[in-house]
Amino acid sequence: MPIVKKHFSLSPLNDNPVVMSGNNITGGMSHKDGFPTIKFSIPQQEALLETQTLHLVGQFLVKESDGSIFDDAVVQNNDNADNGATMTKRTALNIPNWGGIKNVIDKVVIQSKKSLVEISSAINYSQFEGLVEAYHYNKDDYIHTPLSRSLASGANADQVNRKVLSAVNHVAVGSIPNAQDRMVGQHFSIKINTDLLNTLPLHLGQDKLGGCLITIHLAPDSAVFHCRHRVRDVAQQPNANFAQGVNYVLKNLKLEGRYVIPTAQENSAYPSQVSLNSRLNLINDVQSSINSSAYTPQLQFVKSMVNLYLDNDQTNNTDKNANNFRHPVGHKANQQAKNGLRFPYDYKTKLEPNFQSSFERNGGNVSGEITPSALAVKGSCMGDVEVRKQFERALLGGIEAYHSSATIDLLNDSLTEDYDGAGATANGVGNNCKANCQGIGADYSFAMGGIQNMVNQDYNLTIESGVNTGSALLPSSRNNQPLLQQTFVRHQSQLNFSNLVKVI
Repeated sequence: MPIVKKHFSLSPLNDNPVVMSGNNITGGMSHKDGFPTIKFSIPQQEALLETQTLHLVGQFLVKESDGSIFDDAVVQNNDNADNGATMTKRTALNIPNWGGIKNVIDKVVIQSKKSLVEISSAINYSQFEGLVEAYHYNKDDYIHTPLSRSLASGANADQVNRKVLSAVNHVAVGSIPNAQDRMVGQHFSIKINTDLLNTLPLHLGQDKLGGCLITIHLAPDSAVFHCRHRVRDVAQQPNANFAQGVNYVLKNLKLEGRYVIPTAQENSAYPSQVSLNSRLNLINDVQSSINSSAYTPQLQFVKSMVNLYLDNDQTNNTDKNANNFRHPVGHKANQQAKNGLRFPYDYKTKLEPNFQSSFERNGGNVSGEITPSALAVKGSCMGDVEVRKQFERALLGGIEAYHSSATIDLLNDSLTEDYDGAGATANGVGNNCKANCQGIGADYSFAMGGIQNMVNQDYNLTIESGVNTGSALLPSSRNNQPLLQQTFVRHQSQLNFSNLVKVI
């Protein structure tokens, strides 16, 4: 057993304090107006870094285009208006449902201080972390832990988002003399989930890791904020485009955790190498109704493939929610393979019914094709049960989620907003807060630690859908454009502490 545990709180090496002048602020950590990277140095010492307690803490501010703090927190008569000409700024300003504040992180890089060798990196960090979060918390869970730690509201975003982004009470801002005051800004505390920081306690001694340097690359503002509606008429909704003119600022940042001082026996028993649960991000596209893609990951220990789909213009675009992970539009079937042979499923996975399905009633006397846009429950035209179970197991290592936000109601809400093709008037159209969290996945672990060698081996995916067909049966906002395919390859790696060589 360890003799002692020591708490630590580290400021960034490149700390940039926020300065307030009246109601205006400068400085802080920000992709636009501050430092776009955050660097923490954990010194070399004969101690273990307790990875399970390591958190990034700080405060989140929204800065308006004129440099002032966004503080539209005073109670207004129209505070609960979801739409219309009287919709307030804070109702118009939103952050993604999944992940919340985690969406400010674009990339995390970890280096050893012995040689500055990069031993761990996580690209497109916020997308994957937001998705995993959605499969650990249901709608009710979100209003507790994720909301209090990262301002993530899950399927509650439509109601909750407007309550979380204001700095402080409007009257109070001008009376606070220092922007560093802890009353200014929303507090957050998030765990940094990379392979190296999600394993056993890390030995910081000279003959092991030798200390480490953690660099966090911040995401653009357009990846963090989105407008409430996809289609807006600014002439009749004065605040509708408010998300386009703001940027975020992080202040009072600290990396907090605990050192464990090991006994002599624990020092001698510490392993010379560690197994890590890593991931690799790959990018492709979907251009046609029958689309085939292939990857050769060059990884020895692949556990699963996780595929997400975004509209071609969804990335870094405040008109859309960056973390709205929907099925490929008009998804009808998919087939996954290894080297051209169906694997791990030896069949084509079909969605029945789908947008082109027919119906019969009155004993077959009446039949025809369904019209998805006319359905009261639009999710009923997408029989995706098997697809979502395959995806869930691929994401979670072969197991099914105990709590999850990926419900049929969520699918229906998302499709309802997609099918809303009305023109904007005083009301915006297409609520971006109704975000889905689905994809296509293949699990190789079978919940028993199985892996696949993908060195010089191909992963193949063929999708049948309505992409780029212009079909009138599909949402007009999505039926005539390609998709971006974000693939996360979950794999096992081995890190040798003596030479810091990572075997993948």
